[in-house]
Amino acid sequence: MKFLESLRKTAAAGRIPLIPDIKCYSPKDGDLTRGRDMTQVALALKAAGAPVLSVVTEEKEFHGSLALLKKIADATGLPILRKDFIETEADLDKTRAAGADAILLMYACLGRERLHALYQAALKRDLTPLVETHTAEELRWAAELGAPLVGINNRNIRILERDDGDVSLSESLLKTFKNENAAAPFLVVESAIRDGADVRRAIRSGADAVLVGTAILKADDPACAFRRMTRLAGLKICGHQTEDDVRASLTAGADLLGFVTEYPVPVRWNLTAAQAAPLLALARGEGAGSADGKMTGSSSDACAKTCPMTGASSAGRVKTCIVTGGAPAKVLALARQLRPDFVQLHYTETLAETQEIARALAADGIAVIRSVSGDRAMRKAAYGTDELPEIIDLLLQSAVSGILLDSRDAGNAARGGSGVLGEMGGELTPALRDKIRAAGKLLIVGGGITAENAAAVYRTFAPDVLDVMTGAEDADGRKSAERIRQYILHST
Repeated sequence: MKFLESLRKTAAAGRIPLIPDIKCYSPKDGDLTRGRDMTQVALALKAAGAPVLSVVTEEKEFHGSLALLKKIADATGLPILRKDFIETEADLDKTRAAGADAILLMYACLGRERLHALYQAALKRDLTPLVETHTAEELRWAAELGAPLVGINNRNIRILERDDGDVSLSESLLKTFKNENAAAPFLVVESAIRDGADVRRAIRSGADAVLVGTAILKADDPACAFRRMTRLAGLKICGHQTEDDVRASLTAGADLLGFVTEYPVPVRWNLTAAQAAPLLALARGEGAGSADGKMTGSSSDACAKTCPMTGASSAGRVKTCIVTGGAPAKVLALARQLRPDFVQLHYTETLAETQEIARALAADGIAVIRSVSGDRAMRKAAYGTDELPEIIDLLLQSAVSGILLDSRDAGNAARGGSGVLGEMGGELTPALRDKIRAAGKLLIVGGGITAENAAAVYRTFAPDVLDVMTGAEDADGRKSAERIRQYILHST
């Protein structure tokens, strides 16, 4: 059971067990080789830390082969899962001969009786069966079978995964299944995983590992994409002021880029809407020019993301956020002008104003993050209470999408804040954190986070996103790709 043992060892080490799925073609997304040697891709993924690999060998629809599996197995030495429409014991013999350690057995294609027979036959050949399910009934049966390794496919294999399934399917099944089964098998979520946020969502819903193929292979650098997906938390870099700042964060692989815009009081990162617009365009890959000369260059150049580990270009889903505050009318107008993914309210907005803004922007497809200060007087003024559990309850009933616990304010931000670990670390109980997550809200923490304490911040808060500003800057106050890279290394 080398395949399962390797996954368990990775989990025990505190890392996310991510299974890269090597497939040459997708019926939904087309050619995934993009002219690359898939054995070299597999070797790069091993170097990036992949504990195991999956290889699709089905020829007609996925353009795979057993020859490719054998080549990858011989080259990498990693435990390999064969993915194919397995029907006979002869298929199992060919699988073992090609060097695979595990085999995919799909309930949807085999049914109970045939799957049970092939399951037993696989064990006799020292192949670890991954029993794939798609419904609650199938999942329960796999557990009753005693399968130690069970998968949940978010998409329907009967239509070759052409549907638009997403992680919400496995999330729902996992919650119910975990409540009903104290001793569950090792559970793998498969398909429709787009990015690191989806990976973390699956793990926090109860998955033990995640299998990802298309999203990794569509990236220019699959190894860099793998590293981004195995971070324990997403990374938001805030306070971009120039094109070079944006490029530094894109180069290092940040997930969310923040721009302090039209902030009500003077802070050194503050931009006008006119200054912010071209920088947001650059972050989004639009590459628009700037009337005031603040930015030049093409979108293709601007959007090249270089993996800090390999130096190769890597595509990724980068989102944008404007950090602002003030009267609802002003915030709404600014958001509708700049069209970021998120608006972060970080001033003195009351709960009523926060709700008004969040509701209005939700209709425009813009999410709202609301900060909660470590300063109790500031909390009292904004929320009518300084008790964090009460504030969290109020925000969970609102339309905000994210809650930011932040020790920074206009007065201390240039110094990195007072330090969220010391100021708020003892306030967020596991029960309170679970309540935030159960409500589907993002938990973000910021203030005094350094590359050296990033792991401690994660252990204390287990956030969805780390929010970094001054810690990502060099001595001249500009964003540093190398400093950002250090955060990434400390959060994987």
